[in-house]
Amino acid sequence: MSAQDNSAQQQVPDSALSRRQLEEIVRELEVAVEETRQWLALFHRALVCRLRPDPEVVTEDAHRVSRFGRWYSTNRDDDIFSQPAFAMLVEMHQGLYAHAAILAVRGWKDDGISTEEYDALLHKIDSFNEQAGRMARAFRAALSDLDPLTGTNTRSTMERELIREQQRMRRSGRPCSIAIADIDKFKSVNDTYGHQAGDRVLARVTRIIEDTLRPYDSIYRFGGEEFLICLPDSGPEDARRVLDRVRNTISETPIMIDGGDPLSVTVSFGVAQLVPRRNLKDIMERADRALYEAKSGGRNQVVVWTAESA
Repeated sequence: MSAQDNSAQQQVPDSALSRRQLEEIVRELEVAVEETRQWLALFHRALVCRLRPDPEVVTEDAHRVSRFGRWYSTNRDDDIFSQPAFAMLVEMHQGLYAHAAILAVRGWKDDGISTEEYDALLHKIDSFNEQAGRMARAFRAALSDLDPLTGTNTRSTMERELIREQQRMRRSGRPCSIAIADIDKFKSVNDTYGHQAGDRVLARVTRIIEDTLRPYDSIYRFGGEEFLICLPDSGPEDARRVLDRVRNTISETPIMIDGGDPLSVTVSFGVAQLVPRRNLKDIMERADRALYEAKSGGRNQVVVWTAESA
């Protein structure tokens, strides 16, 4: 990855944007490059044929009436657009549209434009396309770290972020707990209603968990019907209280599936405390043992790992 790509990627908040939002950003950035190419063709047609420039090129609000400009105006209050990379891109877009409008009118009414002026416009267009392309690649990279079904971060992202959480714990001394969550009797959902219904249950349970957790908690697709939840600033009993609220919300929320009655679903949780200098695999095994106890003890409950569990 180039240094420029790296710089653009640093503008991507991995966990702050949903998969839908990331897909929209990638799509709009790619469309902006194509829109600029089509708009440049109109500019060249008028310049070469000495025609009256298309209004789309010379209007004073050319930037704002373009698709990219309208998209930005609609979403400009979102946090993502306050980032330097987006501010730079919007400034580039405004600048090249304003510059082209001046040159288009001059080329039509006067004897043409100078080579220097034309080259300067092409440089602005190339710079915009390169910046939009770098940003699209950065957001697409973030998109690849999201599970396509649930929209949660994947296991590779999880491991990186848990290591960062361990480092934070060493500095602050604040506790952190993790939990492995497993949808109870999920196989019977697939066997009885089909995998499409199973996917619906997975997606809906994920949404309920995300909506019920605290804003600073994180959820990751751990595998199959299992999720790992990170609960910063939480000892085991704090984590139990949070997860009991999540568990009750899930059990009290029927899930609609196509062509069938609403399903009642429950989830079991195994909790373990994150330890700064302990191997992540060992900590996750503790959470997994606690989950096994929750399952064997009747399901739909939260169990915290203790030394006796070993």
